[in-house]
Amino acid sequence: MVARNDNVTTFNAFVLVENKMLGNDRIIELLKGLTKEAKGKGAGQAEALYAGNHGSVARFANSSVIQNVRESDRRIYFRVLLDKRLGITSTNSLHTEDLRRCIKKATAIAKQSKPLKFFDSLPEPSKYPDFKTHFSETANFTISDKIKMLDDIFRKNKSQAPSPKSQIKAGGAFSTVETEIGVVNTNGIEAYQPFTSANINLITSFPSMSGFASQFERNIKNINTDKLVSTAAEKVSECQSVRVSGKRKLKPGRYTVLLEPAAVNEILEWLIYIGFGAMSYIDGTSFMSGNMGKKIMDRKLTMYDDGADLCGFPVPFDFEGVEKKRLYIIKNGVAKGIAYDTLLAKKWRRKTTGHALIPEDIEGPFPTNVFIKEGDNAIDDMVSTVERGILVTRFHYVNGLLDTKTASMTGMTRDGTFYIEDGEIKYPVDDMRFTDSMLEAFSRVREISRERQAFPTPWSDVGASIVPALLIEEFNFSG
Repeated sequence: MVARNDNVTTFNAFVLVENKMLGNDRIIELLKGLTKEAKGKGAGQAEALYAGNHGSVARFANSSVIQNVRESDRRIYFRVLLDKRLGITSTNSLHTEDLRRCIKKATAIAKQSKPLKFFDSLPEPSKYPDFKTHFSETANFTISDKIKMLDDIFRKNKSQAPSPKSQIKAGGAFSTVETEIGVVNTNGIEAYQPFTSANINLITSFPSMSGFASQFERNIKNINTDKLVSTAAEKVSECQSVRVSGKRKLKPGRYTVLLEPAAVNEILEWLIYIGFGAMSYIDGTSFMSGNMGKKIMDRKLTMYDDGADLCGFPVPFDFEGVEKKRLYIIKNGVAKGIAYDTLLAKKWRRKTTGHALIPEDIEGPFPTNVFIKEGDNAIDDMVSTVERGILVTRFHYVNGLLDTKTASMTGMTRDGTFYIEDGEIKYPVDDMRFTDSMLEAFSRVREISRERQAFPTPWSDVGASIVPALLIEEFNFSG
């Protein structure tokens, strides 16, 4: 709570209740009081960011829940701007004295910092679209509800076994999270948004074979357990249907490859990290550096970031309260744009694109709501067009730092890798290592699926990537 008189701002410590949201009014009131006090203590401009989340994750193996973990975290970040000197601090305590101490420290840091000649102001107010991003069904989903849903998945998974004696097991993780973000600064920004999310990763395993499926939703009601189980089990059943004993080994070489959405997402995460942020672009390590306006991928490919696109997981503003708008990163294969926050935008005489992360994230900004534009093809139809090739369900252990200027990466296939011949899946193959430049590989895209899937982004608690499947020619498997 915040109480005021004409000359003094005082704070009453919050009584925190585990797993309870503070809500719009309490957070904005608190942050406004903090920024007012910071200015009263000598700050030229001040910003307070509240980021709070709580949730739980259930991990399961051998069709049994083996662990359930609950976690709550609330943190307030301060930025103080004084004569172009910036001070940044944070605290996970909402007690009065801790908050005051943090404000005082931020001001002291600003006074001792080297002036940033280019940074003359925090962001100005924006108008934000009204999105529904919080669903009570997800927020009120209990641990008991989660276990019931997992038991249902285990039963359905068992029913997919090719015979009663078959040992088909389910493993993976099921998480639900409730998040709220609030930003206030002395220029007039007041922004608040609550979020919920539910994410299931399911691995169906059979002796020597496994399959994978996942689903990421804001509303837990949209989780489709039938589809999850059937998608993961399909990989195993495909192995059984072709009546082969175990997996076969393929020789290294270049193959036509069908990357399903989970595999594409692994590559996209690395493209974002090494190439789509202003930091790597400015220091020249990004594959986008020196290529703006040039064709660097196949013209079928368009990638953009859009926190306002209702086809994804909408987010109205970034972590400094700047409205999110569409940013084309790759358009028809041509490099078009990168993500800026206010600090880097001012330094390089650009406009912020609304991609600030939390102040302590020294590697940002990054796009957090990336879409790869859909194509016209069903994934099954894409398989039928392949004369000889490989279907990849997903990758793991991907290393995208081999050569960031060419987006060269290496990694392994996992949980469903199949040889395709004459438009049909013929047999499962041993997991393979790929090593290739993604600029070159993504310049050989033959088809893009119209189906797309959502995946959580590692750069933000509230972001998501929306990706299709890609059919790529001459993809290099090195081992």
